[in-house]
Amino acid sequence: MKDIIDSRLSNIVAIFNDENCKYSTNPPYHPNKLYPEYPFDKEFIDKSFEGIDAYEAVRNLFYLLGYDRENFGKKNWNPLGHLIKPGYRVVLKPNFVLHFNEGGYDIFANLTHPSVIRAIADYCYIAMQGEGSIVIAEAPQMNCELDKLEEILNLNSIFKFYRNYAKMDFRLIDIRKLTCKFDYDKGYFPSDSFVFNENADPLGYEIINLGADSYLNELPGLENLYGADYDRTFTVLNHSNGVHKYCISKTVLNADTVICIPKLKTHKKVGVTLNIKLLVGINGDKNYLAHYRIGTPDQNGDEFPSSNKLDINLYRKFTRFFSDYFFAKRSRLGDRLFLAIKRIAQPALNFLREKNIITPPDENDRVYGGNWWGNDTAWRMALDLARIFIYADANGNLTNKPQRNILSIVDGIIAGEGDGPMSSEPVKIGTLIGGENILAVDTAASTLMGFDYQKIKMIKFGWEEKKFPLAYFNPENTSVFSNDKILNNKNVISCKKYKFKPHRNWRGHIELDGNLS
Repeated sequence: MKDIIDSRLSNIVAIFNDENCKYSTNPPYHPNKLYPEYPFDKEFIDKSFEGIDAYEAVRNLFYLLGYDRENFGKKNWNPLGHLIKPGYRVVLKPNFVLHFNEGGYDIFANLTHPSVIRAIADYCYIAMQGEGSIVIAEAPQMNCELDKLEEILNLNSIFKFYRNYAKMDFRLIDIRKLTCKFDYDKGYFPSDSFVFNENADPLGYEIINLGADSYLNELPGLENLYGADYDRTFTVLNHSNGVHKYCISKTVLNADTVICIPKLKTHKKVGVTLNIKLLVGINGDKNYLAHYRIGTPDQNGDEFPSSNKLDINLYRKFTRFFSDYFFAKRSRLGDRLFLAIKRIAQPALNFLREKNIITPPDENDRVYGGNWWGNDTAWRMALDLARIFIYADANGNLTNKPQRNILSIVDGIIAGEGDGPMSSEPVKIGTLIGGENILAVDTAASTLMGFDYQKIKMIKFGWEEKKFPLAYFNPENTSVFSNDKILNNKNVISCKKYKFKPHRNWRGHIELDGNLS
């Protein structure tokens, strides 16, 4: 029987902050010191790396959280022993959104670094005492090429090391049912690039219907919902008439302990990418995820703000018509027609703007895909998933108590600002943020970045949740412990230190007062 720690009661957050801290770059990411509790031979130490590495940061984070403190510095130190027992099924849930940074910046401003994963895995292994399983389960963006991502991260070096020296089958499970490739040269998803795999998760999936308990329930404009594919029919069907369904990985639902390892970065649809937004990766079919509602707010949509420019409105209507009636059908004829029109329309539009016959688009006109502060849909989907993550049992039934142990470790050694989550600009702050309550950790992380959690609906309404509470305390009644004197003994709404640049379409709508970019 699982020994469940009630994360709703855990009001402690730890922040390790040392701007000299760096990731190890040598696979399989051994520590650079021989710690007393290290479970492997002394030959597996990376002496070439000098200074504070991610392994030391993870270790110090556990100490700051008070984990097994009486044994710290001893061979029998077991910081995760209260969360993981021998024989447990442990799932690590990182952020592997895409196999490259779309802005051309350091990819690790977007992704959880493998050296953080390796350190966490070692402490899981200590707690498991050789019995149980560890897997990485992830559902990145549909066009993420996971083979390229694994090569960049060198995850196989960690898996091989664990097979050889821990005698454990540590591996990555891609739980996406649907994948595709985006043609960046032509600017669309070709119809023949979509691949469906019903058995991506080896344990399968549970379709969980939140019904009237969904944050999407009775939201105006549900007929306008857009998921992750051109064909909106499936998304609307699964979020209408009091039905609100999600396709949840059974690998996650069957876990005894899940360790969330999100990236500390900004996000175009919900403001920040932290633990709650990370949970889109426990859903196996992206078309169950409502990302926005097409149209403008006066049309019961939140795809983009209203515009009084005729050419902008005509362009928006044309692209929507083409998406719904051609791309959604995934036909080669639609592909060819799109490319033909694009070859004619784009040069014509550019010519009219150059001649000032029509005015160039302003900042609001450039908003698309629900990527702005007015998105009132995506945060609801994310909070729905948080309820499921905490309360759904292995069979997908919602209960009235937590069903698995949860730990969060936010990777901010290199964080991301600006146009996240896929074009993040790197911010090297040497930070890890940890705790067992994902809402408290997300609040602390947002505050640290210089953002106001009350302006981030995903977090604000998380604190107000009553039926399926994410916390049994208020943000003021939290404790932050840190090695940084600026942050130590604060709470999650006073631990501000940095001034992150928000996504361009969130500027002026997320910052703490007096902290505008």
